[in-house]
Amino acid sequence: MKNQILTKNQMTIKNNQTIMSHLEELRWVFVRSIVYLIIAGLVSFFFAEQIIELIKLPAKDVITNFFILKPTDSIVIYMKTIMYGAVVIAFLPMTYEFINFVRPALQQEQVLFVFKWTIFAVILFIAGTIFVYFAVLPIAIKFLIDLAQTLTSSSTQVSFNAYISFVLMLLLCGGIIFQIPLICAMLTLLNIITPFVLRRFRKEIFFGLCVFSAIITPTTDIFSMLLFVFPMIILYELGIIISNVIYKQKKSEIDKIYDGGKYD
Repeated sequence: MKNQILTKNQMTIKNNQTIMSHLEELRWVFVRSIVYLIIAGLVSFFFAEQIIELIKLPAKDVITNFFILKPTDSIVIYMKTIMYGAVVIAFLPMTYEFINFVRPALQQEQVLFVFKWTIFAVILFIAGTIFVYFAVLPIAIKFLIDLAQTLTSSSTQVSFNAYISFVLMLLLCGGIIFQIPLICAMLTLLNIITPFVLRRFRKEIFFGLCVFSAIITPTTDIFSMLLFVFPMIILYELGIIISNVIYKQKKSEIDKIYDGGKYD
């Protein structure tokens, strides 16, 4: 009896040590991510003007006049641009840090597969950014400016600080939204969800995506909202397919273990 109590105490201490070890590793993940952001911010600082010119392009021939509302707006604009550039540049190493953190929870055979997904995450982020930049922004900006011109007879002038915030917010949302397949794959690898769960709650997820799209869409028309909804639905269906492939691979590996007589 005494030995059993000692064993339970030892197991409790070991579990506590494991939790503390994971928390310590997670802390260092955040620390390294902050370092990556700082270094990426320094790189972005030297290209801030070029980034700002790219941000202005979707409004070309639509917004003819930008204005600075406050003396500090110039600094704020540069800071926002640098911060966004830092997130884009540091996205790859930050994603790698997250993948590396969850790696102990995966089987050894799956590690290489997860590293491939790190690259795929960057591709998805870039794809989402490009989609918003070329498909969503021109339509949204034109709609909003046309709407503003119906309210005033004078030429429309837009705060450059507000415009920068508007564009960067949409670009960042686009990059994050396109991570849906990656999220589905990771949660399946970690045995948190299965493709059956994703299919079962498909309607609820679609409704949530519509609500989310309505919140982040700057315009009030259905067409602009659908520009976000349709890609998210397609990405979710892609996530289900990928989750199903991973689930079948894991099930096949388990069946091979039992069929091989490793467990009697």
